[in-house]
Amino acid sequence: MDDKLITLASLPYSKAEILRSLLELEGIDCFLENVDFLQDAMDTGVRIRIAEKDARLAFPILEKMLGKEISDHSKRENYVLVPIDFSTYSLKAALVGFDIAEKLESKMVMYHSTPRPEFLTIPYSDVIVYDSALFLNYEMTEKATSKKFEEFLNKLTSMIDYHRWKKAKPEYIVKIGEADDDILSYIQIHPPKMVVMGIRGGDARVGDLMGSTTAGVIFNTKVPVLAIPENTPDNWLNNFKTVVYATNFEAQDFIAMDKLIKLVKPFDCKVICLHVNRGDNGELDEAMLEGMREALSEKYPYAAFDCRLVRNRNLPEAIDNFIQDNRIDVLALTTHRRNLLTRFFNPSISRKLVLHTQTPILVFHA
Repeated sequence: MDDKLITLASLPYSKAEILRSLLELEGIDCFLENVDFLQDAMDTGVRIRIAEKDARLAFPILEKMLGKEISDHSKRENYVLVPIDFSTYSLKAALVGFDIAEKLESKMVMYHSTPRPEFLTIPYSDVIVYDSALFLNYEMTEKATSKKFEEFLNKLTSMIDYHRWKKAKPEYIVKIGEADDDILSYIQIHPPKMVVMGIRGGDARVGDLMGSTTAGVIFNTKVPVLAIPENTPDNWLNNFKTVVYATNFEAQDFIAMDKLIKLVKPFDCKVICLHVNRGDNGELDEAMLEGMREALSEKYPYAAFDCRLVRNRNLPEAIDNFIQDNRIDVLALTTHRRNLLTRFFNPSISRKLVLHTQTPILVFHA
């Protein structure tokens, strides 16, 4: 059993070499498999192979390299992170993420985590007994994941021009772990410009606007997250013209608008600042909105934006109707407006909304 090999992770070549060095420093033998210096369009990453007896020692080293450390979020790395689970949602997110990375002249990194078995051991004096069934399950999981990943890449590359794909040289990370923790840990040590992911995953419950993994990433990171619905058009970025931000005239909204305008500047789109009046003080709201328009015009003379007011007692419904009536391409929300976020994600509310069928949601920290 000591000679049996398992795949610790599948990583870009540069990261695979770093991991190999770290493992060898700890006395763990390993070798790299599937190294392709020509970087073929269907390269699925370099596999790091180790003896199964070293798995318990190797996993903490992998976790430390890919995350579990504190990083400076003000220093973003030049890449777009696209977590995938091989669902139709993540396929759409990968298409949009590829276009965004190309637009920003950044690298795209696709990240997949597969749940790993617990490495249980039973101590008998000086002997450690491994549960061989767990490693058999691990091996089956590894093969199934490799097959799904290859099928996913076949679909994805068939929808993107071959020369564009080759030029972009996207990277892939595939490892055993828990998706929520792994994605957040990787973001923590390698903050990307943006995270682009499916608004739901393959295991999302019917009626949920957003999957648990996507929601977990949104609420626990300061990196902008663009959540992509399944029915988002394939050429979405080419037609990205307008983004709407819901304001409640809070002081934080000016900080949010500043960040949002800078965030979407490379895409040459129009920002609409929307306020929903839910009953009283209509004239006051109009005056405050006009004051916001003047302040923004003075501060951002180069930016294309507008300020709009609608009347409706139901806030999510009002925003949803505005998005549909005005063909809005993105709904922008901030994590400081947690109440508004959670209301949108409430299943009893989201079932009544149609925005999530094709309108991406951009959530950023302000």
